[in-house]
Amino acid sequence: MEINTLIIVVTFNSEAFIEKCLGSIMSSRFNRWFLVVLDNNSKDLTINKVNQFVSSSKKLNSANFKLIKLNKNIGFAAAVNHVVHLQNQRNLTSRPEPATQIEYLILLNPDLYLEETALNNLIMPFEKNPYKDSKRNAGAVGGIIFDYAGKSIQHAGGNFKDNFLTFHSRQGEVASDMAIPYWTHSKGSGVFLEEAQYVTGALFATKLEYFRSLGGFDPGYKPLYFEELDYCLKLKKLSLKIFVSPNSTARHFEGGSVEKFSSKFYKYYHKNRIRCAIINYSFRDFFMLFTREELRWFKTAAAKEQNRALLYAYFYNLLFLACNLIVKIRNYLIISKLIFF
Repeated sequence: MEINTLIIVVTFNSEAFIEKCLGSIMSSRFNRWFLVVLDNNSKDLTINKVNQFVSSSKKLNSANFKLIKLNKNIGFAAAVNHVVHLQNQRNLTSRPEPATQIEYLILLNPDLYLEETALNNLIMPFEKNPYKDSKRNAGAVGGIIFDYAGKSIQHAGGNFKDNFLTFHSRQGEVASDMAIPYWTHSKGSGVFLEEAQYVTGALFATKLEYFRSLGGFDPGYKPLYFEELDYCLKLKKLSLKIFVSPNSTARHFEGGSVEKFSSKFYKYYHKNRIRCAIINYSFRDFFMLFTREELRWFKTAAAKEQNRALLYAYFYNLLFLACNLIVKIRNYLIISKLIFF
């Protein structure tokens, strides 16, 4: 079977998880992939672990696998863009293959363990539109992510408030309580889907054509967080839908590279949250929606330990406001061109 999917796993100090992640990909029922592991200058034994796994694997070779090691951490968004650029230039494999061969792009966290049907069901909505309606075509698809024990849900689609504070749908629900009727179903299609505002980059699929046309991820969301939300908002402006495929499931040890709710997490999270709002809101909505909700949240719900990170985020985005406005204009021009042409 011909390869039609590019899978990218971006690692950074991922020695504790990467072998299990790769093993789950090997065990998948879907094997029409070219797998790239890009390492963002890890300081641990991640590279050694990957090399050991590859040398002992009977499935991986130069025709379907490439390891890329960078000399500096360029962030998640730029890392994904780098791999896609190499694919566009046909520099991923030694065999001269047409760049148009790859139809789908899948992103996986290195601390993710896939169930064996996860990949099939992640790309199915692109190949089998259950609605038979071009206006409901999938732009991006995510799955359901459980904790590593598989007992409770971590992510089943993402949502955000007016100030772009994000939250995961059904987070904390017991896995056994997950009922299929919750999901949107099209008669006779056998496909269950649920729309979401965005899906996490931990388990993420999109058409490579869309990714290229929109210029990839915005590398300004460095080192990580909000690049996938920003991308999903662009897709929605093109009338494409963001779906969760509940039959695509995985287990996740969250926060393998950045400890969740640490000072570093809040610093990156709030910086990119505010940037995402500036870039995606109209000027009117930024002041009417974002500012109002931000003040309400800050007065009633914001934890004091976030104050330093918030001050940094406000100052940083004020300092780089002109740059963010340029990105805003660029995005508008790209999307307008795609809509009208």
